[in-house]
Amino acid sequence: MRGPALLCALAALLGAACGDRSLGESAAPAPSAPSAVSPAAAVITVTPEYRTRATALQTTGKVQFNEDALVRVHAPATGRVLEVLARPGDVVEPGARLFVLDSPDLGSAKSDYAKAVAEADRTAAALRLARELYEVKAVAQKEVRDADNDDKKALAERARAASRLRTLGVTDDKLPDIGGRADVSTTIVVTAARSGVIVERNVSPGQVVAYGQSDAPLNLFVIADLSSMWVLADVYEPDVPRVHVGQGVSVTPPCCPEARYAGRIVNVADVVDKETRTLKVRAVVPNRGRSLKAEMFVKVVLDTGAVKSLTIPQSAVHREGGRAYVLVVRGQGDYERRPVTLGADLDGVVEVRDGLAVAERVVAQGSILLKKTAQ
Repeated sequence: MRGPALLCALAALLGAACGDRSLGESAAPAPSAPSAVSPAAAVITVTPEYRTRATALQTTGKVQFNEDALVRVHAPATGRVLEVLARPGDVVEPGARLFVLDSPDLGSAKSDYAKAVAEADRTAAALRLARELYEVKAVAQKEVRDADNDDKKALAERARAASRLRTLGVTDDKLPDIGGRADVSTTIVVTAARSGVIVERNVSPGQVVAYGQSDAPLNLFVIADLSSMWVLADVYEPDVPRVHVGQGVSVTPPCCPEARYAGRIVNVADVVDKETRTLKVRAVVPNRGRSLKAEMFVKVVLDTGAVKSLTIPQSAVHREGGRAYVLVVRGQGDYERRPVTLGADLDGVVEVRDGLAVAERVVAQGSILLKKTAQ
């Protein structure tokens, strides 16, 4: 009795297990098929738009002293230098003493002035006497005319001698002493004519300098106003129509790429250099902190105005085989692959010079999905 009952229990357990397995297999969900995504769903199109951008011409240039604010000090007379009172790099004001010169020319000029003063006094006295005698009928009128002519010649000679002394640095308040022979010194103190910085000195104590002769240094001192400098830029012939007087420039020295010095063009040359085929353009540039140095080579950017250009996003441009093209919308789901000529990059967009009209639409995003289907 126990054996048949045990067999029945085993059979029941096996049947339950089989039922559970079939139930589990039927409850498992069937895998879903992948969904197809249309390329057009990820495409974004835009219309080209005009943007105004500044145009510039880049070239090179050289810094020079501003000749309009430059003083070259020459020898006022031939003589020997006794003392040099200024050095290169000194900042001087008008009237500052530069050097002392012992000149025989000054002694000769003082002597000539004293003689001219004495002669003028003599002729003036003779003219007064002639007029007095003429009033009493003691002399003829011709004697008065001759005395008057002599007096005028003496006055002219005195004025010439005084003018010569002024060119040698003698002031008018010293003329009475020279005329009375109280001042017979031969030393000349040469002073600065204007303020600035001494950038060149070609004189030393004991040196003999000559007035108006080429065998001595022509410029004994050079005083420059360094608050502004000249920049001479080279412009090639095709770019000449793009430059004009009053145009803004930006100068960058090679030592400081982040520095910018703004100025304006004051002259455009009328002659093209036959060797370099370039035109010299001169600009005046304020010299902040005296950072611009003479003979320094600099980068020069000339502001040539502004232009309106047609632009599209850079993401719309594709390149293949060295050429650029865009996808132009022709209709619903229809795209044309069109070559374009590009210009400058402008902050996320690119200039289109040819191949596209402002009314057309181009693919800005998702064009990579359409490259194979576009014709």
